[in-house]
Amino acid sequence: MKKFVTNIFGFAIATLVLMYLLDFGYTSIYRNSFPRTKTQYLKTLKGQKIDYVFIGSSRVLSGIVPSVIEERTNKKALNLGFQAARMHDIYTILKLVDYYNIKTEKIFIQVDYAYNFNATSPIYQTEVLPFIHDNAVFNDHIKFDPSTYYKYYYVPFYRYSKNDLKLGFREVFLNVMNKKTNALNNDGYSPLEGTSATHKYGLPEKINLNNVYVDSIQIFCKKKNIPFAFYCAPFCGHVIDNHFVDKLKKKIPGLYDFSKAINDEQMFNDPLHMNDSGAKSFTNIFIDKVLKN
Repeated sequence: MKKFVTNIFGFAIATLVLMYLLDFGYTSIYRNSFPRTKTQYLKTLKGQKIDYVFIGSSRVLSGIVPSVIEERTNKKALNLGFQAARMHDIYTILKLVDYYNIKTEKIFIQVDYAYNFNATSPIYQTEVLPFIHDNAVFNDHIKFDPSTYYKYYYVPFYRYSKNDLKLGFREVFLNVMNKKTNALNNDGYSPLEGTSATHKYGLPEKINLNNVYVDSIQIFCKKKNIPFAFYCAPFCGHVIDNHFVDKLKKKIPGLYDFSKAINDEQMFNDPLHMNDSGAKSFTNIFIDKVLKN
């Protein structure tokens, strides 16, 4: 019996040591390899000057073309759009820009029906998990969900095993091999091609009383003296507005409303996202109405 207990204890200790070693190895690779994600890439921009930074969801990711801005304004621009990002994620990205001391003339934050969500995006949460021990910004982001925070933060290798599809061996191997992704192409812009057959969609009929992260963004930018502005990107003309954008403008005075800036439905990949032609057209409109004004 004593030998059995000793063997079990030894196995437990060996397993724990292996978990710590794997956690250390995976984390070191994500920290030091060639960037494959925008979260990794941001750290490489520490102390640099980016004139215009655009932060938001996929409606930024496929909606703002930095090369067009640079060509027309001779200003450096960066697209920090993330798939399915919500206002909590956007607030974290904004704090990372400040944490890495990335100097900007102005930060533009896209906001729309996401105003009705105070949650975080599982997609972005997975992307930041390798770095939760790096600084308070990442740590605060994961704290949003206490049910998973303590396991992710304190149990070695749990964050990687739990998210093996996105952070497991295959992704670690690709990081080791310095395999590039298209996430960093075109200064963060990811073009969409084609036009869908139908563009039916309806914005919410009601708007939340407030969004804690929109409020936090405004407080943070004013405290840090960061020039910023909110804007709403175009929707296809077939989208039923339900007066949502008008309600949003009451919540965010000074919001740049571009919700109806693109009238040609052939410039939309779907009701919410412009294709490459639409993105270039909208970027030029943004330059004329905001950056050149």
